[in-house]
Amino acid sequence: MRFKKYLFILIFIISLSFFSFSVLNSSYIVNFEFYTYKGEKYSLKNFKGKYILLNLFTSYCPMCLIELNTLNKLNNSCKSDGYKIISLLVDKEGITLLPKIVNSRNITYTVGIAPSEIYKIFPDFSITPTTYILNQNGNLVERVVGYKSLKEWIKILNKYVRCN
Repeated sequence: MRFKKYLFILIFIISLSFFSFSVLNSSYIVNFEFYTYKGEKYSLKNFKGKYILLNLFTSYCPMCLIELNTLNKLNNSCKSDGYKIISLLVDKEGITLLPKIVNSRNITYTVGIAPSEIYKIFPDFSITPTTYILNQNGNLVERVVGYKSLKEWIKILNKYVRCN
């Protein structure tokens, strides 16, 4: 009985490590177009030359909404020009809520609506929040799954750009 309990705990811990943080090596260049909640059209190639923290979230995920606040603090505290934060809503049911979500949090970075093909672009995407980090050429270099604190985000970001 004890063995089964410890085996279950071990399997659980190992599975968490796969979901919490993963480094991806990819020569595939990620590029797609999206619209902000204000209707402005962007392409990821508009941000070439910068690292992109591409955060995917849902309107019904409490940790996603908390992470929006954390990413906003990161955006306001790390004054490097070498990166851009973009959060994209993936649930179409939440589109009408998006202006309220952004305005109530005074978000100062780009927030938009994920294109319908987002699951094809990121086939490993299944848990929110998930943040993909793209390098200056648009290559996928890291995937961060789950909520991270401001301190954790600064540590992650410092691997790529100099953050205060």
